[in-house]
Amino acid sequence: MRIPSIILALSAATGSATAAPVQSYDDYRSWLVACDNTLSCVAKGFGEGAIRAELKIEREGGANGALIATMASEAAFAPGDIMVDGKPLRLDMSVWERSTEDPDATILTTDDLPAIQALVARLRAANMLKLGGAEVPLDGFSAAMLRMDDRQGRVDGTTALIRRGAKPVGAVPAPPTVPTIAARPVTVILSAGETDTLIARVRTEQRAVFEKEECEEQPGAMAAEAFALDARQALAFIPCIMGAYQGSSLAFIVPRDGKPARQLILSAPYLGASAEDARVAWFTEAGFDADSGTLSTAARGRGMADCGMSASWNWDGTAFHLSSMSLQQNCGGLYPGDWPTLFRSVQ
Repeated sequence: MRIPSIILALSAATGSATAAPVQSYDDYRSWLVACDNTLSCVAKGFGEGAIRAELKIEREGGANGALIATMASEAAFAPGDIMVDGKPLRLDMSVWERSTEDPDATILTTDDLPAIQALVARLRAANMLKLGGAEVPLDGFSAAMLRMDDRQGRVDGTTALIRRGAKPVGAVPAPPTVPTIAARPVTVILSAGETDTLIARVRTEQRAVFEKEECEEQPGAMAAEAFALDARQALAFIPCIMGAYQGSSLAFIVPRDGKPARQLILSAPYLGASAEDARVAWFTEAGFDADSGTLSTAARGRGMADCGMSASWNWDGTAFHLSSMSLQQNCGGLYPGDWPTLFRSVQ
């Protein structure tokens, strides 16, 4: 299945380029660290054994940002079954809580800073965490913890997870504010028969684009769609390729007065992205909600949805602007669609 590319350079369709993004995504062997545009970060490590398990550490930005650590397995394990390189971890269960949210899994959580710092100290030089019969590799764990501390400005401070020092908690910078990307309902609709006319025009005008992208002539059961954006232009999704469990379309801005359409390529930038990994030209499971003026895409890396990318953009009457984004490039973990948030906004 071909997943839509996500590319860093901002296109004309989304306005002029601005400062480098705050949000970031980094891989460190078996670990990932994702921080959103408010510097809320999540570090995750998980194994690919017969029993799925993960260790996750989440922290909000800012001096008093909430912190939580989670050990979880899809199979039952007791605190005494937690081993680090073959030796018992011996958690202080007075500060850890066992969740009953998922009766089929064992989930232990804590928000106690000293307990989490002690856990990090124990794991930083280790190779493997075992939760009963499940394993979580620790290669890359130390680098992931340092990256989280660095992104939030905690290195050499009292609240750092891995490289603590004497800097007071007040030295941690305040996080960026959540931006407002207003939803703007689209009340204009296409006239009778206009949808078919616009789609036919795009198929004819953009034949070279479809050939370049190696689009299938009949990509499964997907249907082409068109939506009015205003009195002058429309949005069209033209199916391109259908895989085993999802399909992808190309998108176009189509003038309603007969002028040539142009391909829509939208920005989804983040630090750590390659040029090809930060724009969206393929829209998987594409949708447009006229009530909020929101274009959306969601691409699974594999059928179980334990990796992938989703994003949405709001139409402001002139251009589409990124309003939400989640990403997990590493496949694994316990829950389908549990991908770290990279961009959030207030609507």
